[in-house]
Amino acid sequence: MNQNVKINILLVVCVFLLGGCAELRQYVSEPVDLLEPNVTNYLLSCLNDIQDIGPEEFADNFKMAEKGLQRGRTRDKLRFICMSLHAKADYKQFKQGTRAFEQYFAEHPNTTNNIHQGFKILLDRLDEEMMNNRSVLKSMDEDKKEFSAEVKSLQGRLVESQRRLVESQKQIEQLKNIENIIESRETEQP
Repeated sequence: MNQNVKINILLVVCVFLLGGCAELRQYVSEPVDLLEPNVTNYLLSCLNDIQDIGPEEFADNFKMAEKGLQRGRTRDKLRFICMSLHAKADYKQFKQGTRAFEQYFAEHPNTTNNIHQGFKILLDRLDEEMMNNRSVLKSMDEDKKEFSAEVKSLQGRLVESQRRLVESQKQIEQLKNIENIIESRETEQP
């Protein structure tokens, strides 16, 4: 299965799991930090918004997110994390985003709750799948190299066999010629 398809499936599962993990409780008025976005909702909404961007647009957005990360603002950090979770992000970009995610929650311990922990578990699972895919790709690459070497060897053997076949055909022709000469001499003799 294509890696992008696996990532998209995992993200859809994440949305369903996170939606199902919300705890139902009576509304209690709690102080809300308006500067602190609901991280999980922000990340999932962001992923939804950027899912159809092309490779060039992704590269540009990722560079801008990296620059924004240096500013240290919450939305910039979350934007960077979002970009690192995109299907077009390579493994290095994904790992940078995972570290930013962990750092964000280390800096904001009051935002850590079950949904965010669930999101972290899904990121860890995605990381594991990506590592497995890399391992499979590496193994396939090694197999490809072995098969290429074997194909070259077989091609060399085929060329050698074809050369021998041509030599054998020449020898057969020479023997036929000798046989014809002998037969013609025998018929010429009374």
